Amino acid sequence: MKIKGKEHMDIVVRAIKLDDYPELEKWWKLYEKHGVVIPRKSLLPDNGLGGYVVVKEGRLIASCFLYLTNSAIGYIDYLVADPTYREQDRLELLLDLAARVTAIAIDNGCESIWAMSKNKGVIEYAAKPGGLFGLEPGDYKICRTYDKSIIIKNE
Repeated sequence: MKIKGKEHMDIVVRAIKLDDYPELEKWWKLYEKHGVVIPRKSLLPDNGLGGYVVVKEGRLIASCFLYLTNSAIGYIDYLVADPTYREQDRLELLLDLAARVTAIAIDNGCESIWAMSKNKGVIEYAAKPGGLFGLEPGDYKICRTYDKSIIIKNE
């Protein structure tokens, strides 16, 4: 699926494929020295295939995983980006990926979606008005990306 406003560019968000996973593992290993925990496949939805990637001009840029539950709650985690990709649109692509995966969760019936990130840019965006909502202090921020009950109360 193309990203809104970037239809003219070769940027897509799509489901993770089996042959994407070795690249994601490589990224996690490069981040491991910064305290990033490499998730075991057994901890990831669909054994590592329950996530999404953003691809720009044929290159994997970032990935995250969507946990769908037996309730109306979804959870997004393990956002990771190619550490060698340093273009100016890096944060924007990460946020586009998070927004697209949030929309996928809503399409799957989620009424509340939660996400965690250690990414400083994502956390700073989460704290801005109109962005995600930073709820916890510390290294990790829990960000509420969508909650139907809040939207209903404001209508």
